[in-house]
Amino acid sequence: MDALQAFLTADLTIEKEVLLRRLQTTLLIKAIDSGTLDKAREQATFYTGTGKNREREVDNEKFKAILITHMVMNVDFGNSDLMKKHNAMNAVDCVRKALLPGEIERVVNEGLALSGFGDTDETIDDLKN
Repeated sequence: MDALQAFLTADLTIEKEVLLRRLQTTLLIKAIDSGTLDKAREQATFYTGTGKNREREVDNEKFKAILITHMVMNVDFGNSDLMKKHNAMNAVDCVRKALLPGEIERVVNEGLALSGFGDTDETIDDLKN
């Protein structure tokens, strides 16, 4: 099969289950596209300083939580009952309160790998910039 044919027949719906031992359940995650990645980065971006000293920064923890809201297919972190249980203001806040930090890392790493990224520690730093 030549390269063009490979692109024409490629399935971009890539999914995987990630086990959360603590909860004795799995999360079904999917690969994300570049548009979703760009939107997540923008949502997690804030600015510090003024004038010439104004700098763009990305809240890494918020960025990961936003990615999870887009990657996870079988849990709606915006569900009112789930948000109420965790006293969360929105889906992103709910991710940060419902999952442990290591679980967040693992889900994001698996999702980025599905999306074609390699070494995810370096990838997250690259994606923020």
